Amino acid sequence: MKDWRTVILIIITIFIFWFIKFNLKFPNADLDIIGIILTISSILFGFLAGFFISELWTRYTEIRQLQSSRSAYGLNMIKCAENFYNNKKFEKEFKKSIEKCAIVDEIVEWDEGNLELPYYRAIEDSFKNIKVNNMRDNTIFDKILDHYYNLIGATVKLDTLGKERLFRSEWFTIYSLSLIIALSLLFLDVSQIFYKIILLAFPVIIVLALSILYNLDTLLWSKEIISLEPNERLFDAIGVKRFYLKKKKKFISSNIKYYRTEEDLKGDLKQIYLNIIKSRKDV
Repeated sequence: MKDWRTVILIIITIFIFWFIKFNLKFPNADLDIIGIILTISSILFGFLAGFFISELWTRYTEIRQLQSSRSAYGLNMIKCAENFYNNKKFEKEFKKSIEKCAIVDEIVEWDEGNLELPYYRAIEDSFKNIKVNNMRDNTIFDKILDHYYNLIGATVKLDTLGKERLFRSEWFTIYSLSLIIALSLLFLDVSQIFYKIILLAFPVIIVLALSILYNLDTLLWSKEIISLEPNERLFDAIGVKRFYLKKKKKFISSNIKYYRTEEDLKGDLKQIYLNIIKSRKDV
Protein backbone atom coordinates (compact mmCIF):
# COMPACT_ATOMS: atom_id res chain seq x y z
CA MET A 1 0.00 0.00 0.00
CA LYS A 2 2.76 2.39 0.93
CA ASP A 3 4.61 1.64 -2.34
CA TRP A 4 1.44 2.33 -4.32
CA ARG A 5 0.92 5.66 -2.56
CA THR A 6 4.48 6.66 -3.48
CA VAL A 7 3.96 5.72 -7.13
CA ILE A 8 0.66 7.63 -7.25
CA LEU A 9 2.34 10.66 -5.66
CA ILE A 10 5.09 10.60 -8.29
CA ILE A 11 2.59 10.31 -11.15
CA ILE A 12 0.45 13.18 -9.82
CA THR A 13 3.52 15.42 -9.37
CA ILE A 14 4.75 14.79 -12.91
CA PHE A 15 1.28 15.36 -14.34
CA ILE A 16 0.79 18.68 -12.49
CA PHE A 17 4.10 20.15 -13.72
CA TRP A 18 3.60 18.80 -17.23
CA PHE A 19 0.08 20.23 -17.38
CA ILE A 20 1.06 23.69 -16.04
CA LYS A 21 4.10 24.07 -18.28
CA PHE A 22 2.88 22.55 -21.55
CA ASN A 23 -0.89 22.88 -21.48
CA LEU A 24 -1.23 26.21 -19.70
CA LYS A 25 1.80 27.58 -21.59
CA PHE A 26 3.65 28.84 -18.50
CA PRO A 27 5.99 31.68 -19.64
CA ASN A 28 9.76 31.45 -19.82
CA ALA A 29 12.19 33.74 -18.01
CA ASP A 30 15.84 34.72 -18.36
CA LEU A 31 17.86 31.52 -18.05
CA ASP A 32 20.79 33.12 -16.20
CA ILE A 33 18.59 34.57 -13.47
CA ILE A 34 16.57 31.37 -13.15
CA GLY A 35 19.79 29.34 -13.04
CA ILE A 36 21.16 31.38 -10.12
CA ILE A 37 17.89 31.21 -8.17
CA LEU A 38 17.50 27.50 -8.84
CA THR A 39 21.09 26.73 -7.83
CA ILE A 40 20.96 28.65 -4.54
CA SER A 41 17.52 27.41 -3.53
CA SER A 42 18.38 23.79 -4.45
CA ILE A 43 21.57 23.87 -2.37
CA LEU A 44 19.71 25.34 0.62
CA PHE A 45 16.87 22.85 0.22
CA GLY A 46 19.26 19.90 -0.01
CA PHE A 47 21.22 21.05 3.03
CA LEU A 48 18.15 21.67 5.21
CA ALA A 49 16.24 18.58 4.04
CA GLY A 50 19.29 16.39 4.66
CA PHE A 51 19.81 17.89 8.12
CA PHE A 52 16.13 17.51 9.10
CA ILE A 53 15.93 13.94 7.79
CA SER A 54 19.08 12.99 9.72
CA GLU A 55 17.71 14.60 12.88
CA LEU A 56 14.30 12.92 12.55
CA TRP A 57 15.82 9.56 11.62
CA THR A 58 17.87 9.59 14.84
CA ARG A 59 14.70 10.33 16.79
CA TYR A 60 12.85 7.59 14.92
CA THR A 61 15.47 4.94 15.69
CA GLU A 62 15.50 5.93 19.38
CA ILE A 63 11.71 5.67 19.55
CA ARG A 64 11.78 2.31 17.77
CA GLN A 65 14.28 0.99 20.31
CA LEU A 66 12.31 2.41 23.25
CA GLN A 67 9.07 0.92 21.95
CA SER A 68 10.68 -2.51 21.75
CA SER A 69 12.12 -2.14 25.24
CA ARG A 70 8.85 -0.87 26.68
CA SER A 71 6.93 -3.77 25.16
CA ALA A 72 9.47 -6.21 26.59
CA TYR A 73 9.24 -4.62 30.06
CA GLY A 74 5.45 -4.86 29.98
CA LEU A 75 5.39 -8.47 28.78
CA ASN A 76 8.03 -9.54 31.30
CA MET A 77 6.12 -7.81 34.10
CA ILE A 78 2.93 -9.65 33.11
CA LYS A 79 4.76 -12.96 32.89
CA CYS A 80 6.21 -12.53 36.39
CA ALA A 81 2.86 -11.39 37.76
CA GLU A 82 1.28 -14.67 36.63
CA ASN A 83 3.01 -16.33 39.59
CA PHE A 84 0.60 -14.46 41.89
CA TYR A 85 -2.61 -15.14 39.94
CA ASN A 86 -3.72 -17.50 42.68
CA ASN A 87 -4.78 -14.24 44.30
CA LYS A 88 -7.83 -13.46 42.16
CA LYS A 89 -8.18 -9.93 43.46
CA PHE A 90 -4.66 -9.10 42.37
CA GLU A 91 -5.14 -10.81 39.00
CA LYS A 92 -8.33 -8.87 38.30
CA GLU A 93 -6.97 -5.45 39.30
CA PHE A 94 -3.61 -6.01 37.62
CA LYS A 95 -5.10 -7.12 34.30
CA LYS A 96 -7.61 -4.29 34.33
CA SER A 97 -4.86 -1.71 34.94
CA ILE A 98 -2.79 -3.16 32.08
CA GLU A 99 -5.82 -3.09 29.78
CA LYS A 100 -6.50 0.55 30.64
CA CYS A 101 -2.89 1.49 29.95
CA ALA A 102 -2.86 -0.30 26.61
CA ILE A 103 -6.11 1.37 25.54
CA VAL A 104 -4.88 4.81 26.54
CA ASP A 105 -1.60 4.17 24.72
CA GLU A 106 -3.56 3.43 21.57
CA ILE A 107 -5.67 6.59 21.90
CA VAL A 108 -2.97 9.18 22.63
CA GLU A 109 -0.62 10.61 20.04
CA TRP A 110 3.17 10.58 20.33
CA ASP A 111 3.29 14.04 21.87
CA GLU A 112 0.56 13.28 24.45
CA GLY A 113 2.48 10.93 26.70
CA ASN A 114 1.62 13.08 29.70
CA LEU A 115 -2.00 11.92 29.36
CA GLU A 116 -1.13 8.23 29.74
CA LEU A 117 1.45 8.43 32.53
CA PRO A 118 -1.19 8.50 35.35
CA TYR A 119 -2.63 5.22 34.06
CA TYR A 120 0.79 3.58 33.99
CA ARG A 121 1.52 4.77 37.51
CA ALA A 122 -1.81 3.31 38.63
CA ILE A 123 -0.51 -0.20 37.86
CA GLU A 124 1.48 0.00 41.08
CA ASP A 125 -1.75 0.18 43.10
CA SER A 126 -2.53 -3.43 42.24
CA PHE A 127 0.76 -4.60 43.81
CA LYS A 128 -0.63 -4.03 47.31
CA ASN A 129 -2.66 -7.23 46.81
CA ILE A 130 0.45 -9.38 46.32
CA LYS A 131 1.33 -11.59 49.27
CA VAL A 132 4.96 -12.63 49.52
CA ASN A 133 5.21 -15.94 51.35
CA ASN A 134 8.78 -17.08 50.68
CA MET A 135 12.12 -16.12 49.12
CA ARG A 136 10.99 -17.19 45.65
CA ASP A 137 7.95 -14.92 45.85
CA ASN A 138 10.15 -12.09 47.05
CA THR A 139 12.56 -12.55 44.12
CA ILE A 140 9.73 -12.59 41.59
CA PHE A 141 8.11 -9.55 43.19
CA ASP A 142 11.41 -7.65 42.90
CA LYS A 143 11.53 -8.54 39.21
CA ILE A 144 7.99 -7.24 38.76
CA LEU A 145 8.99 -3.95 40.33
CA ASP A 146 12.13 -3.72 38.18
CA HIS A 147 10.14 -4.27 34.98
CA TYR A 148 7.47 -1.84 36.15
CA TYR A 149 9.90 1.00 36.89
CA ASN A 150 11.71 0.37 33.61
CA LEU A 151 8.34 0.56 31.88
CA ILE A 152 7.59 3.91 33.51
CA GLY A 153 11.05 5.23 32.59
CA ALA A 154 10.66 4.20 28.94
CA THR A 155 7.22 5.83 28.80
CA VAL A 156 8.61 9.12 30.12
CA LYS A 157 11.43 9.04 27.53
CA LEU A 158 8.93 8.31 24.75
CA ASP A 159 6.87 11.30 25.83
CA THR A 160 9.93 13.53 25.53
CA LEU A 161 10.97 12.16 22.13
CA GLY A 162 7.41 12.34 20.84
CA LYS A 163 7.37 16.09 21.41
CA GLU A 164 10.65 16.65 19.54
CA ARG A 165 9.13 17.48 16.17
CA LEU A 166 10.04 20.05 13.53
CA PHE A 167 9.04 23.62 14.39
CA ARG A 168 6.52 25.46 12.26
CA SER A 169 9.28 27.86 11.24
CA GLU A 170 11.33 24.91 9.94
CA TRP A 171 8.38 23.61 7.92
CA PHE A 172 7.77 27.13 6.60
CA THR A 173 11.40 27.39 5.49
CA ILE A 174 11.44 24.05 3.72
CA TYR A 175 8.09 24.68 2.04
CA SER A 176 9.20 28.17 0.93
CA LEU A 177 12.32 26.77 -0.67
CA SER A 178 10.21 24.07 -2.37
CA LEU A 179 7.92 26.73 -3.80
CA ILE A 180 10.86 28.81 -5.06
CA ILE A 181 12.36 25.74 -6.75
CA ALA A 182 9.00 24.79 -8.28
CA LEU A 183 8.44 28.27 -9.73
CA SER A 184 12.02 28.43 -11.03
CA LEU A 185 11.53 25.11 -12.81
CA LEU A 186 8.31 26.30 -14.42
CA PHE A 187 10.08 29.42 -15.75
CA LEU A 188 12.68 27.28 -17.55
CA ASP A 189 12.78 27.25 -21.33
CA VAL A 190 12.01 23.59 -22.09
CA SER A 191 12.84 23.72 -25.77
CA GLN A 192 15.81 21.46 -24.97
CA ILE A 193 15.30 17.89 -23.81
CA PHE A 194 17.70 18.38 -20.88
CA TYR A 195 15.50 21.08 -19.34
CA LYS A 196 12.41 18.95 -19.89
CA ILE A 197 14.03 16.19 -17.83
CA ILE A 198 14.95 18.68 -15.08
CA LEU A 199 11.39 20.06 -15.07
CA LEU A 200 9.86 16.62 -14.49
CA ALA A 201 12.58 15.05 -12.32
CA PHE A 202 13.28 17.80 -9.78
CA PRO A 203 9.70 18.10 -8.50
CA VAL A 204 9.57 14.36 -7.90
CA ILE A 205 12.75 14.51 -5.81
CA ILE A 206 11.40 17.45 -3.79
CA VAL A 207 8.01 15.79 -3.17
CA LEU A 208 9.67 12.54 -2.08
CA ALA A 209 11.96 14.44 0.29
CA LEU A 210 8.98 16.27 1.80
CA SER A 211 7.10 12.98 2.10
CA ILE A 212 9.99 11.39 3.98
CA LEU A 213 10.18 14.41 6.29
CA TYR A 214 6.46 14.27 7.00
CA ASN A 215 6.43 10.52 7.65
CA LEU A 216 9.39 10.75 10.03
CA ASP A 217 8.05 13.83 11.78
CA THR A 218 4.61 12.27 12.38
CA LEU A 219 6.07 8.76 12.87
CA LEU A 220 3.90 7.27 10.13
CA TRP A 221 6.90 5.27 8.91
CA SER A 222 6.17 1.56 9.62
CA LYS A 223 3.39 2.65 11.96
CA GLU A 224 2.03 -0.84 12.60
CA ILE A 225 5.41 -2.25 13.62
CA ILE A 226 6.63 0.76 15.61
CA SER A 227 3.47 2.28 17.02
CA LEU A 228 0.69 -0.33 17.11
CA GLU A 229 2.06 -3.84 17.43
CA PRO A 230 4.26 -3.41 20.55
CA ASN A 231 1.28 -2.11 22.51
CA GLU A 232 -1.18 -4.66 21.11
CA ARG A 233 0.94 -7.52 22.48
CA LEU A 234 -0.10 -6.43 25.97
CA PHE A 235 -3.73 -7.23 25.15
CA ASP A 236 -2.66 -10.68 23.98
CA ALA A 237 -0.62 -11.25 27.14
CA ILE A 238 -3.58 -10.60 29.49
CA GLY A 239 -6.01 -12.54 27.32
CA VAL A 240 -8.35 -9.77 26.12
CA LYS A 241 -9.38 -8.64 22.65
CA ARG A 242 -7.12 -6.13 20.96
CA PHE A 243 -8.14 -2.47 20.65
CA TYR A 244 -7.57 -0.12 17.71
CA LEU A 245 -8.91 3.31 16.86
CA LYS A 246 -11.13 3.25 13.78
CA LYS A 247 -8.98 5.87 12.06
CA LYS A 248 -5.97 3.53 12.28
CA LYS A 249 -7.64 0.57 10.56
CA LYS A 250 -5.59 1.19 7.41
CA PHE A 251 -2.43 0.38 9.38
CA ILE A 252 -3.73 -2.93 10.77
CA SER A 253 -2.38 -6.15 9.28
CA SER A 254 -4.91 -8.05 7.17
CA ASN A 255 -4.46 -11.23 9.26
CA ILE A 256 -5.87 -9.52 12.37
CA LYS A 257 -9.62 -10.10 12.24
CA TYR A 258 -10.95 -9.77 15.78
CA TYR A 259 -10.45 -6.54 17.69
CA ARG A 260 -12.33 -3.71 19.37
CA THR A 261 -12.70 -0.08 18.39
CA GLU A 262 -13.83 2.92 20.43
CA GLU A 263 -17.43 2.07 19.53
CA ASP A 264 -17.14 -1.29 21.34
CA LEU A 265 -15.85 0.13 24.64
CA LYS A 266 -18.16 0.10 27.65
CA GLY A 267 -18.13 1.19 31.29
CA ASP A 268 -14.81 2.39 32.69
CA LEU A 269 -12.99 1.79 29.41
CA LYS A 270 -15.45 3.97 27.49
CA GLN A 271 -15.11 6.68 30.13
CA ILE A 272 -11.32 6.58 29.79
CA TYR A 273 -11.66 7.13 26.06
CA LEU A 274 -13.99 10.09 26.61
CA ASN A 275 -11.68 11.55 29.27
CA ILE A 276 -8.68 11.44 26.92
CA ILE A 277 -10.66 13.12 24.15
CA LYS A 278 -11.87 15.80 26.59
CA SER A 279 -8.36 16.39 27.94
CA ARG A 280 -7.09 16.82 24.37
CA LYS A 281 -9.79 19.38 23.61
CA ASP A 282 -9.10 21.28 26.84
CA VAL A 283 -5.44 21.56 25.95
